Amino acid sequence: MNTGDRIADSAGEALFVEVVEALHEGLAVFDESGCLLRYNRHFVALNPPIADLIRPGARWDVLLREAHGRGAISEVARARMNALERQIAAGLSTTEPVEVEGPNGTLFEVAMHPTATGGFVLTERDITERRRLAEAEREVEQMLRRVLDACPAAVMMTRLEGGEVIYRSPAAIELLGLERKSYRWFARPEERADFLTALLPSGRVDDMQVTARRSDGSEFPALVSARQIEHRGEAVIVSTVTDRSRELALRQALADQREQIFQAEKLSALGELLAGVAHELNNPLSVVVGHALMLRDEIDDPAILARIGKISDAAERCSRIVKAFLAMARQQPAELEPTNLAEAIEMAVEAMVNGASEFHAEVECSIAPDLPEVLCDSHQMSQVFINLLANADQAMRMSGVGSRIRIDVRSDGAQGTVLIDILDDGPGIPPEIRSRIFDPLFTTKAPGQGTGIGLAFAHRVISAHGGTIRLLDCSGDGRGACFRISLPVHETRRSGAEVVDPLPEQSQELRILVIDDEPEVADLIRDLLRRDAHLVDSVTSGETALTMLGHQRYDVILSDLKMPGLDGRGLYEVLQRDFPDAVSRMAFVTGDTMARETRNFLAECGRPWLEKPVIPDDLRKLVRAVLEGQQERRKANERA
Repeated sequence: MNTGDRIADSAGEALFVEVVEALHEGLAVFDESGCLLRYNRHFVALNPPIADLIRPGARWDVLLREAHGRGAISEVARARMNALERQIAAGLSTTEPVEVEGPNGTLFEVAMHPTATGGFVLTERDITERRRLAEAEREVEQMLRRVLDACPAAVMMTRLEGGEVIYRSPAAIELLGLERKSYRWFARPEERADFLTALLPSGRVDDMQVTARRSDGSEFPALVSARQIEHRGEAVIVSTVTDRSRELALRQALADQREQIFQAEKLSALGELLAGVAHELNNPLSVVVGHALMLRDEIDDPAILARIGKISDAAERCSRIVKAFLAMARQQPAELEPTNLAEAIEMAVEAMVNGASEFHAEVECSIAPDLPEVLCDSHQMSQVFINLLANADQAMRMSGVGSRIRIDVRSDGAQGTVLIDILDDGPGIPPEIRSRIFDPLFTTKAPGQGTGIGLAFAHRVISAHGGTIRLLDCSGDGRGACFRISLPVHETRRSGAEVVDPLPEQSQELRILVIDDEPEVADLIRDLLRRDAHLVDSVTSGETALTMLGHQRYDVILSDLKMPGLDGRGLYEVLQRDFPDAVSRMAFVTGDTMARETRNFLAECGRPWLEKPVIPDDLRKLVRAVLEGQQERRKANERA
């Protein structure tokens, strides 16, 4: 070998040593007899217990025995490494690496490869950190899976290409089923296309509204949020799907409640105005109505009677409007009692069909048997049904479309309500005004044909009873209107019919005192009562009334409430102190029932009262109520 060859061999040897030392794993070369030929510093560093034995010529079996003896490897690791050496000696070209546990929990991966000279090369690397990271990653994955399995959100991981589902949480399975392809839960293909179009540029989508399909095939409104990530070398989509059905239902319920509150606020604000107007109209209307009715009984001339009839009808109509104003604006609670709605509905239908000359519609009632009772004011509820029937009939007559009204009444056990649907086949309500139909004073009828308070009154009454009234779409062609009333069921049925004593007869001559600061009203009430053969005195002040009560006993005392000087309440308190026996013979005729103090006083004293305008029949009923109270008081004293 010449000098150049020796130099080249020397350079190659130096390069080989440099490469071996640069390796990040331990390396040792053994000859065919198992003696150590070469090794690098990492091999020594990885085997500190036997570092003093690692030198050229050291035998493999000795190193292995000493490593076990000095606690560097276990007996199991020694046996596995001996097995590797025997496989090499048997002529195997490669062997599977084995993991060897070292001291202090370290872990090594050992591999052996045969050499061309019959020996073998041993490589050794510390995999403790790699194994720790792998275990940590495995624990994280297990924890994430436990979290996702317990998470109430519907979470899915799908491949971007092809849409195959890789993972879905139990909530996603419950909501969307076990479809293998993610696109199948999109109810609208175009929405999935929009979803991918929004996702791809930025890799994210937040709260996109879509229509999804449940596992049972039904559709529901949903929100989908997604992120595009890389998982094990491929693009995947992680997404969550939220069912919005409950949210939208709650929003609708809140919107309905806001609308009810809005309507109530409008009615409340209007109530003060209506109360003032109605109060000022009550006294003159009482005079007009009362005198018109008396004239009708006194005149025989047909022509004059016809005129009086027109005056009387117009005055009574004004009276009904005023009372409707007050009923709509009044804030006091209704007089609630367990009621069978079938009776209230039948009463309203009978009143319209048999009592209203201008009512022409055919009314059909379908009332479910064993209808549960509701807690309501039956008179107010009957007025609601009358208003709805009258509105439907008038709409059909004015348009020339339709002639039938149907009332369906049934119970909804799940909601604990009674449902009343009032449907007609008339012209229906135009969409542009449906949002205003419950507004006070809003009407589409011609002047003189509507007040705009019927539906507002119905809305107010139903809301006061804890129920709802709304307009439904009752047909596909837009014809007809359908109002649905929902009222809560009364939990306790009445055990039996209440026994009511008949009102006492008024055939006897009564002595009555009338007190009202308006002379015309006082004279009217006096004249109306005198027509029933009673002896009536009328005065215009509480002070004068006290003077007369000191000299005369009256069977009935009718007093206005709001008067200058000694008003009705003051008179009542004086009677309680000075003439306690007269209190049971007292009643009130007032047009000031809107004031809270008035309502509180009437509730506290418990005396009968009549709201102006005064109508003869109502006045007679008031007198009979006073007599009935005296009768009950006498019976109670007899029992005592």
